[in-house]
Amino acid sequence: MTEEKTKAPGEEKKPKTTPGYMEIIVITTLIVCSAIWGYDQFFAQKVFTFDLKGYLREQTALIKAGEMTEEQFKSNLDRTEAILNAEAEKSNHVILLKDVIVRNGNEISPK
Repeated sequence: MTEEKTKAPGEEKKPKTTPGYMEIIVITTLIVCSAIWGYDQFFAQKVFTFDLKGYLREQTALIKAGEMTEEQFKSNLDRTEAILNAEAEKSNHVILLKDVIVRNGNEISPK
């Protein structure tokens, strides 16, 4: 004879649910986007350029015109060196002279 199991009101069997296609697409997209962002922020090399020739040409022109003293020139060079050192502190930053870079480099301005 067949036995019928009596179920208590709180013991209903719930169907097992799995994530749908849209949920999988959203989760995968979030994972891929966060991986790309993390790579870009922490591992990818960032190229910065500095126009040393132009900077020195401008500074010597100011000295010859009498608008700047040698002490101001030295302090400007120290300030520029501090700016370049601050940019180079991060391990994924590279600073190259503008003469070497053809395009697509973020230029560092000492002003």
